[in-house]
Amino acid sequence: MPDAPRSRFVLRDIFTAVVVLAALAAAPATRAASVESRVEGVDNEEILKNIEATLSIAREKDRDDLDTVRIVQLHDRAIMEIQRAVEPFGYYHARVDTAMFRDGDDFVARYRVNLGPPVRVQSIAVSVMGEGKATQPFAQLAADFPLHPGDVLDQRLYESRKATFSAAAADSGYLDATFPVSSIRIDREKNVADIALQFDTGPRYKFGAVTFDSSAVDERVLRAYLTFKPGDPFRYDRLLAFQSALGGTPYFSRVEAVAEREKAANREIPIHVRLTTQRPRRYEVGVGYGTDTGPRLLLDAQFRRINRAGHRFRGHANISQLELSLSAEYVIPSRYPDTHTYSISAMVARLDPDAYTTNRAAFGPTRSQPRFGWLESLTLSYEYEDYTVGSDDGISKLLIAGLAYRLKKSDDDITPTRGFRVDFGLRGAEEAVLSTESFASFTARAKGLRALGDRFRVLARVDAGTTWTSGFRELPPTIRFFAGGDNSVRGYDYESLGPLDETGRVIGGDLLLTTSLEVDALLVGKFGLAAFFDAGNAFASLHDGVVEQGTGLGLRWRSPIGPIRLDVAYALHHEHIQVHFTMGPDL
Repeated sequence: MPDAPRSRFVLRDIFTAVVVLAALAAAPATRAASVESRVEGVDNEEILKNIEATLSIAREKDRDDLDTVRIVQLHDRAIMEIQRAVEPFGYYHARVDTAMFRDGDDFVARYRVNLGPPVRVQSIAVSVMGEGKATQPFAQLAADFPLHPGDVLDQRLYESRKATFSAAAADSGYLDATFPVSSIRIDREKNVADIALQFDTGPRYKFGAVTFDSSAVDERVLRAYLTFKPGDPFRYDRLLAFQSALGGTPYFSRVEAVAEREKAANREIPIHVRLTTQRPRRYEVGVGYGTDTGPRLLLDAQFRRINRAGHRFRGHANISQLELSLSAEYVIPSRYPDTHTYSISAMVARLDPDAYTTNRAAFGPTRSQPRFGWLESLTLSYEYEDYTVGSDDGISKLLIAGLAYRLKKSDDDITPTRGFRVDFGLRGAEEAVLSTESFASFTARAKGLRALGDRFRVLARVDAGTTWTSGFRELPPTIRFFAGGDNSVRGYDYESLGPLDETGRVIGGDLLLTTSLEVDALLVGKFGLAAFFDAGNAFASLHDGVVEQGTGLGLRWRSPIGPIRLDVAYALHHEHIQVHFTMGPDL
C-alpha cells in the first residue's frame, strides 16, 4: 500500500483512540458498563449476521463484569473482526470506519462498512480420482460444482461441496478418502480467485462378519435385525440403523455396534455388537383420571423374554368406573422382527357407559407389517358379548376379520409443531361363519396440526364411519357408533350421543361423523389457552338426526410426559356445561 494512504489510516486510528479515551475518561475503569454495537452500510442479511456473530463487542455486551477498559479492547478488535467476517462472502477489500460515543450511561460503538468490490472466480479445476472416480455421486458432485467462472467467490459454497464429497464417501464405504489438492488462490490486486480441488476416494470398504456378545436371546433373532449383509459396501448410516433397531427391542438396555476397522482384512470391516441385557420382567402400577372414565387404576406386567427365541408377553388391567378389563398379548418375532410382528391377543372386559352395558371377551391373532409407507394390521378375532343397549339386549358371537392402516408423521412425539395421523380400517363378519349376524364396517380418522409462529397452533380432527348390515339391532354396542366425550364432541358425556329407540334411550347408529377445530396459544412458560369448536353425531341415516355442537375454552400444560388438557365446553343445543380433562399425545 502506498505511504500516503497508510499515513491516513494511522492518523484515523489515532483520532479514533483519542475520541474513545475522551468519551471514557469520565468513568472509572472498574465500573460495570454496557455497550451497544451498530453495523451500518451492509444490506446483505447473511453478511450482516456473520459480522454480528463475529464481533466480540456484540457477543460480550451482556457480561456482568464488562468495564470501560474491556470495551476499549473489544472496540480495537472490531476492524479486523469485520474484515475477517466478510471475506467468506468474497469481499477482501472491506473498509471500516469506527466511532464510539456515550448515550446517557451507555456506550455506543458504530461501524460503517464499505465492502468494496468482490473477488470473482477466474478458474475452477475440480477432479475425482481413486477407485470410485467414475461412480455416483462423485462424478456428479464434480460436474455440478456450485461455483463457476465469473461468480463472486463464496467460500461457504466451496466448503459445503467439500463436506458433501466427504459425507458421500463415508456413506459409500470410501473411508480413506482425502483431498490431495484443496486450494483457493486469491490475487488481491486483480480481485480474482483460482479454485483447485482434487478428491481421491481411495479404496472401498465392505461390511465383514458380525459377532455378538453372549446374550439371552438366540443369535438368529438378533441377525434378523441386520440392515446389511457381509460384502455390502460399508455405510455408517446402515450400521446406525441396525444399532437403533436392535436397541428399540425390549431385550436390551444398551446396544453398541462397533466397526472394528483396525481388524479389517481384504477391506472387510468386522462388526462387533456389545449388548447389555434388560431385566426379563417389568411391573408397573399407575393411576389416571379422565372425564370419560373417571379415576382409573392401571396395572401392567411385561415378560420381555419368555425364551431364547425372543417370545414376549404383556398383561394389562384397567380398572375405572366405566371399564373393568384384563388383556394379554403374546408376541412372536418374525423373520423381519423390526417391521413385522405376529401376536396373539385375549381380553375380557365389562364396559358400562351411560348408553349401554356389555360383558365382552375376545381372542385372536394379529399380523402387522409396513405397506406402502403405512403400518398394516391384519386381525382375526372371535368375540363374545352379553349386552344391553337401550331396549335391546342379547348375546352376540362374531368371528371378525379386520384390515387396518395407520400413517403418522410429526416433528416431535410429545409436543409437535406440525404433523398428522391417519387411521382407517375395514372389518366384518359373516353369519355363515361362526357368527350370529353379518356386518361390514368402515372407519376413518384423520388428525393434523400446524404451528402458526412460535406460540400458536391449529389442530383439526375428523372421524367418520359406516356399517352395512341387515340386522343393526342385533349387533353389540362395540360395533355400533356413538358420539360425545373428550375425543369426540366436547360438551357431552362419553358416548351419550346417537339415535334413540322407542323408549327415548340412545342405542347408537350405523353412521358416524364428527369434526373438531382448535387453536391453542402458549402464554407463559409451558402453559397456554385453547379455544375449540366440535360438531357431529352418530346417525341412523344422513337425513335423520341432529348435528350436535360444542364450543369452549381450555387450559394447556405442555408437561414432560405430554400435553395435559382441561376444557370447559358448552353444549349449544342442550345448553349445559361439561368439564373435560385429558392427557396424552396430540397425534
